[in-house]
Amino acid sequence: MAARFEKYIAYPIGLLVALFIFSAILLVMGFNPISSLGAILYGSFGTIFSAGETFVRVTPLLLSALAFLIAFKARFLNIGVEGQLYMGALTAYLVAAQMEGLPAVLSIPLITLASFMGGVAWLAIPLVLKIKLEINEIFPTVVMNFIAMFIISWLCTGPIKDPGALNPQTRVIPQMTWLPLIIPGTRLHVGIIFAFFLAFLMYLILYQTILGYQIRAVGLSSKAAKHGGINLSKSILSVGILSGGLAGLAGMVEVAGTQHLLIEGFSPGFGYQGIAIAALGGFHPIGVVLGSIFFSILLIGGETMQRGDGVPIDMIHILQAVLVLSVLIVQTWITMRRRT
Repeated sequence: MAARFEKYIAYPIGLLVALFIFSAILLVMGFNPISSLGAILYGSFGTIFSAGETFVRVTPLLLSALAFLIAFKARFLNIGVEGQLYMGALTAYLVAAQMEGLPAVLSIPLITLASFMGGVAWLAIPLVLKIKLEINEIFPTVVMNFIAMFIISWLCTGPIKDPGALNPQTRVIPQMTWLPLIIPGTRLHVGIIFAFFLAFLMYLILYQTILGYQIRAVGLSSKAAKHGGINLSKSILSVGILSGGLAGLAGMVEVAGTQHLLIEGFSPGFGYQGIAIAALGGFHPIGVVLGSIFFSILLIGGETMQRGDGVPIDMIHILQAVLVLSVLIVQTWITMRRRT
């Protein structure tokens, strides 16, 4: 119990350290830290609309973080979440574009399934290389990210581009394929409820099922797990399907919930930010939920900080990085101190 309490203590300490460093940097740059931090809070929760935008951003961040987390539990480093997100968005758009006249009760489940399968399909090659040839997954998954982004860029500037649009984007998908709004007057849609449900589901799978036990055992020691009778290939395949599918769903919520079309560069790096959120959340589904909300507060509030105080939005990315590093360093220090 004491060890668990000490682990949680690392979060407020790490946050205070990160805010202190961030404030010091702002002072050196000539900005008022109190005003800037106040702008972040107001920008993320000051109005109903801004609060809605905060949770709109939480949705793809949370799904991306869960995608990396579930694979990491089996020590499968899926650095390709961004690419799988792009392909999930593409398959969601392609299916949604054919759903004209179909009721939402049918069209939305179909595009959800399509995006899940799109993400899984984009992870298939790294999975096969890992399972059959024992090739490390890091390089293949990273390369697949760039291929996915180039494909979307080509499609949005050519074959599926809206001829009436100046930007590289597609036509708007039929309205019956849009995710329903939760709060009128905002962009907050049911995708956030879906994401929270999936976080809870990942918790149940990891900690309440035999499959979850096997996944965690493989992650702790693949050799010991193999000697214990666990099928390593099956475990890797299982986390690969879940990871790729979750990443694909992160793309779907952007197309069907927020953008209502496919546009070049629609993701500002959700897949990569998901890795940092997973680390910040202690690679636990509940921690990842909180980490996603915190990252979203910084991103949405940071835009207000930039408009109001003139602080560059890049400073938010610095704060995110410092926060994650601070928490990890404090956790490591507490662990080392406890062992000595």
